[in-house]
Amino acid sequence: INNRSQGLDEGGKMSDGGHMDGGILDSIVFMEQSLAQRVQAFGTDDHETVRQWKKLNTEYNISAMKFLQGDEYDTALDLLGRAKQLTTSGVKFGEVDDRRKLLAITYNNMSCVYKRRGLLKTALGYAEKALKLETQSTKADNPACTHLNLCAILSRLARHRHALEHCQCALQLLKAGNFCGASTPGLMNDFHDAVEPESSILAVCYHNMAVEHEHLGEHDGALQAYYKSVEVAGLELGPDHPITQAFAERADEAQANLERKQREKERGSKHGKKP
Repeated sequence: INNRSQGLDEGGKMSDGGHMDGGILDSIVFMEQSLAQRVQAFGTDDHETVRQWKKLNTEYNISAMKFLQGDEYDTALDLLGRAKQLTTSGVKFGEVDDRRKLLAITYNNMSCVYKRRGLLKTALGYAEKALKLETQSTKADNPACTHLNLCAILSRLARHRHALEHCQCALQLLKAGNFCGASTPGLMNDFHDAVEPESSILAVCYHNMAVEHEHLGEHDGALQAYYKSVEVAGLELGPDHPITQAFAERADEAQANLERKQREKERGSKHGKKP
């Protein structure tokens, strides 16, 4: 890992360089130094060394997403770049599946950064890389979130059929008990506009399915998915939760739109009949 990333060199020493502002990074500097010292003393296979490596990688990702919330894109990408190098450099920590899992988390968060910047094709590329890694790892706990991330990106690229397919994949995984891991910060903020992190992930999935059905002109499917999102949010968050209320409003709007379209269709049929 090069010195601009303040990573571990091939000898396990922490390299110099790469200055970033912000008190939030003080703990990261300490963790980097601690890991470097641990590697020099005990090697990369030591149980505590691996634990510190995982913790540092997770901290890179969490801190990067905090900077993203403040629109500090360069700082976020710098931290995610460090996380990437920590899992792809010549210094190997943990098992292969551990590295794949952590790298997938980093790629997902890189995708979130580029999506926020409007660089959708770049965001799509990183999300697809994340999904590929997750399909190769037996330890990945995040494919459902990655599918929802892909859905959000593809929707913004107006590729609504593919977006819906990824949402349907996420739904299958969620129903099978595959939930998004807590170590993937950022994703829940980007699944859809106005969806908050504490939302029910299953409800979000149904909501996004409804949105994609609407884009495709599949109003019956949209309405079913909207009401399912309300049902799930009500069970998991409570009927009075703002998210549940917001989803209910969208469902009511979809119902009204469908009824209006049906009336227009009926009027068109009547006018089209010959006396």
